[in-house]
Amino acid sequence: MAATFLALYRGPTVSSARLVAVSSDPALVAEVASRVLAAGESAGDDPVLTALDRGRRAALRVVNREAAASESGR
Repeated sequence: MAATFLALYRGPTVSSARLVAVSSDPALVAEVASRVLAAGESAGDDPVLTALDRGRRAALRVVNREAAASESGR
């Protein structure tokens, strides 16, 4: 299984942001993935953004399943 982790950056712009923290805690990863999925962003009518959104949401579902399996195996 690949490593899944969360990184927190802070700064006035994306290019100048600095790394603040990193976590691979399965419970934290699953919580953040669940919240992003629950946000239910819509890509609107743009077919490229719609495809990207579908793929990203599918990836987050896999992250949730992996995190749940990791938590139950502890």
